[in-house]
Amino acid sequence: MGGDDSDVVSQRVLVLDRRAFTAVELLVVLAILSLVTAASVPSMITYWRSATLRAAAEQLAAGLNNGRQIAISQAQNVCVQVANNQYRYRLLNCGGTPWTGPGTDANGYYSMANNMGVTTNANPVFDYLGAANPGATLTVTNPQSGATLSVVVSVAGRVRIAP
Repeated sequence: MGGDDSDVVSQRVLVLDRRAFTAVELLVVLAILSLVTAASVPSMITYWRSATLRAAAEQLAAGLNNGRQIAISQAQNVCVQVANNQYRYRLLNCGGTPWTGPGTDANGYYSMANNMGVTTNANPVFDYLGAANPGATLTVTNPQSGATLSVVVSVAGRVRIAP
């Protein structure tokens, strides 16, 4: 019986040896993985930049809707004033008192995530009914790629993201 046990053990060793990978096989697999990774990196960078830009545009749209909601809830005009990569709310008009609240700095500014730039053709002023006068187009710019997205405020107060 002792001889049979050693035969079984040696057979198991042979089976394990047959299932192992050779160094050449491992190198081939690593080379293929490296090529796939190298080919996908540019796509991932492009995706990351466009997703970051889209997130910033959504952040600004949410901020504009928040300014509209403040105007409705407080029954007074609220101006959304844009400066570089920040925006803030001013009560009554664009020269009025800065509104401060959760998430603002001492001057009432909200900062855009990832240093995204924001420009506008006009600072929208929301009235107590939620309408905007004037309507405005705010442009969010990714400083790394120069890509832009527009956030449009209609005179009815509707906020939407446009390509």
